[in-house]
Amino acid sequence: MATSRKIALLFAAENINAIFGWIALLFVARRMGASALGEFSYALSLVGSFTFIAFFGFGMAHIKRISEGSDVGKCVGTFLSIRIFLTALMLSIFIISYWYWTSVLDKEIYDIQTPDLLLTVVLYYVFFLLINVMPTTFSGLEQSAKVAIPNIIGTAVRSLIFISASLMGLGVIWLARGYVIGILIIGILSFWYFRDLPISKPDKTTFNSYKTYALPVALASIFGVLRQYIDKMFIGLFWTEYQVGLYFGVQRIALFIGTMALAIEGMLLPAISNLHSKSKNNVIKELVYDTEKYISMVCVPLVFMTVVWSSEIILIFISKEFLEATKILKILAIVALIKVLNRPWSVALRGSDRPDLTSILSVFIGSLSIILMLLLIPKTIPQLGLDNLGGLGGEGAAYAILISELIGGLILRFLCYNYLGMLPRFNFLLQIMIGLMVAIIMWQVQITITVDRWFELFLFSAFGGLLFIFILAATGLFTQKDYNFFWNTINPKSMKDYIGEELKR
Repeated sequence: MATSRKIALLFAAENINAIFGWIALLFVARRMGASALGEFSYALSLVGSFTFIAFFGFGMAHIKRISEGSDVGKCVGTFLSIRIFLTALMLSIFIISYWYWTSVLDKEIYDIQTPDLLLTVVLYYVFFLLINVMPTTFSGLEQSAKVAIPNIIGTAVRSLIFISASLMGLGVIWLARGYVIGILIIGILSFWYFRDLPISKPDKTTFNSYKTYALPVALASIFGVLRQYIDKMFIGLFWTEYQVGLYFGVQRIALFIGTMALAIEGMLLPAISNLHSKSKNNVIKELVYDTEKYISMVCVPLVFMTVVWSSEIILIFISKEFLEATKILKILAIVALIKVLNRPWSVALRGSDRPDLTSILSVFIGSLSIILMLLLIPKTIPQLGLDNLGGLGGEGAAYAILISELIGGLILRFLCYNYLGMLPRFNFLLQIMIGLMVAIIMWQVQITITVDRWFELFLFSAFGGLLFIFILAATGLFTQKDYNFFWNTINPKSMKDYIGEELKR
């Protein structure tokens, strides 16, 4: 129950952040347009693609070692030293790469026209990487409130800057500055909770322990970062910043669903690591099964309602300009569901000291998605003299991710069965079938009723969600035990008491 409440808190926090992001996106999209949003997104993706240098799996190693009971002071000191060194290395490589591209090759980055935009984005990532040491430590200690509260406040400030910039016509540079100010706020608040934790001199033994865990997943970490940014990079490379803006805009909506994966990652890994250190393998299995079941109950109706009402969501929460990206939103919503359902299984492997398996799988999925993107995104590749390729742009990127994640999910479950003895339970497939049936019913409603206000959209979506739960209950897939679990997890009083208790420490 403690783990589920921590996951619920992180999920709620990420959803609050997503709502703030939606509101900000609404103003930016309508006031600045898709091209401005695309320029900013491309800058984030360009610099962000270098951040794999600063990760290399050491963040996961930090969470794992702390959750296993290692000395916190030595862990923090060692991880901080590693992160400072790798961040400096990343910054150096980016500067050299930029100099070589612009000075030696005498080329321009055509999708970025705003002065100082790249510099500001670089500054954001440097702050983010260094500040991230604190929430990563809190995750290892299973203190989700200390992760959630600063993120909510920082995101709220960033969103306010976005809205102000769009209303005042301040330009794209202020979107980047909003990111910088937001992460600094998160850093200040995180430090307040972090101040009493010990920081010891880096220890060789601790470093070797981190290295032992991190190096097998380093390649996976590289591909994980690239998978986060490569779709927008390819769209910008082979199309225009306008197409990047369309993709980025609807991707923000799909990520609303994917926030569950972040919450699972943040709290399930230390919980499984702790159980594995005590050889409680049966408990791990049941935890994974229950996690999959409950996130399916939450996310399946969210995804199907997003698919059914995709056009209305875009019109209400972004703008008419983004309607041509409707199909992209539908595909990315399904992608988000697959990623969320896959996450407990990947965490089970990593938490059970098999990060090498997830590393190999991540490399495979990343490589497959890149190959598919190169096939499905470009209409032309002038550098190779190729024309009329029939590329689909952002839609092609979405299909590439969908195919690779589906294949990856099947392989992941096979690995868990082969190495952990975990047979897949396919109850969630029944939930998906019921969700599909509800979606068909709501689709009939959608084609007969015009929905153009946010509260109407929420009303019909809530009706679809309640219908989903009702059918689950009628078929015995939602029991009193499940109801008690959800209520005890999200009970406002219990959640308030938990947050208050944790923040007092």
